[in-house]
Amino acid sequence: MNRLTIHAVLAASLLATLAILDFFTNTDPFRLADFAQDIVEWALMSFGVAAASYVVLGLHDAGRRQSGLAADLDQARAEGNRWRAAVKVHTEGLGHAVRTQFDTWRLTAGEADVAILMLKGLSHKEIANLRQSSAATVRQQAAAVYAKSGLSSRAELAAYFLEDVFPSEEIRNGSPAVAAAPAGAGLPGIPHMSEAGGQNAR
Repeated sequence: MNRLTIHAVLAASLLATLAILDFFTNTDPFRLADFAQDIVEWALMSFGVAAASYVVLGLHDAGRRQSGLAADLDQARAEGNRWRAAVKVHTEGLGHAVRTQFDTWRLTAGEADVAILMLKGLSHKEIANLRQSSAATVRQQAAAVYAKSGLSSRAELAAYFLEDVFPSEEIRNGSPAVAAAPAGAGLPGIPHMSEAGGQNAR
């Protein structure tokens, strides 16, 4: 039985109780019109009490749910902070390696920024809004990144750097397709990051 039904039954029970009490305690002669008026008043009062109770309990539950969500959010933030602290050294090293590779590709500062934001998953429009430039400019810079790196898409750009994060030998017992790839190999036509140090832009 849901809460609304419970409160409706409560209101009806209260109304019936008031009617019975009046019937046995009222010494005046019974008049149908007076009784009908009393019924209407009792009904309004009963359903008003039930409605107020329903609203109060609803607000209480909403507050409890909000408190639970806030607690979950705080826990998620704490876990995120712990994870970032644990991998800080590694992410800083990866960031430096990515920037070094951008220098090897001779990316301009703007092209490197666009490449970083693409690696973060932002769209061209989002990058343009963030850098306060036009989407056309961002597309041109993205095209320059692909041309200088010898890559052809955002997916290949991400895979170029993630290959070193997930070396094949560490997950050789996983996906057959991944296990079949030779250790240190990237996507077809994409050099392994460790081999790219001496490569220039194509």
